[in-house]
Amino acid sequence: MALSQEPGYRGLGPRIALRELVPSPRLAVAVFDRNARVFSKLWRGALLPTFIDPLFYLVAIGFGLGTYVAHINGIPYKDFIAPGLIASAAMWSAAFETTYNVYFRMNELRLYDAVLATPVEVPDLVAGDLLWSSARATIYGTVFLITVAVFGLVSSPWAIAIPPFVFVGGLCFSVIGYTFTALIPKIDLYSYFFTLGITPMFLFSGIFFPFDRLPGWVEAVAWLTPLYHLVQITRGLATGPDALQIALRTGWLVAVSVLLFPIPVRAVRRRLVA
Repeated sequence: MALSQEPGYRGLGPRIALRELVPSPRLAVAVFDRNARVFSKLWRGALLPTFIDPLFYLVAIGFGLGTYVAHINGIPYKDFIAPGLIASAAMWSAAFETTYNVYFRMNELRLYDAVLATPVEVPDLVAGDLLWSSARATIYGTVFLITVAVFGLVSSPWAIAIPPFVFVGGLCFSVIGYTFTALIPKIDLYSYFFTLGITPMFLFSGIFFPFDRLPGWVEAVAWLTPLYHLVQITRGLATGPDALQIALRTGWLVAVSVLLFPIPVRAVRRRLVA
């Protein structure tokens, strides 16, 4: 039984008690473990498409266009875009996991109805899904990090610290995707999410070009997107980090994730429990 249905919570109306938003770590990990077990049986087919996409961009733009654009801000062009593509691999992975995968588990398979019949509550379910999506994004980002390292496109030993920051960025992307999934009434609306959200963020978050010669408002808009901050983090760690900037950008990603978390919890509760 969900907390909102227990006698002690009757009469709360639209106001949700704080503890209804706080997940149980044990139960969230149980949901995470379920998703990880499923992925362990499907990873060969699931990993390849999202990994190949940034690889194509690296080869076509980094090695293709890179023959005409030698350096960006003193950095070889291939070295400039490679860390950004690590961040984008995490973004695409988290976006697909928290959109189509969550939608099908919630609405088509009705899996979440069965999960919520156990001691798992809505915050545990959402938190477990988000943890798994972040971990999956980290897997994709780490695999691509290894790839760009093999190509010799990493010049700083600090690049070994990239995966934990990719996890934080993946969490932010996951909360955004999960929020959209929890709010939309039909699957057709994902075309707007990817066309008007994910794709513009991919193209205009500083992966392929810097903002120093563009109007100031362009970087101001990009600053509001999580990919911009993750790109700056991964690029800094791959080429030589600025600890203060990395800390500030990481704090931004964490803050957005925490602030958005209640939205999908409330939306999923309305959809599945009400």
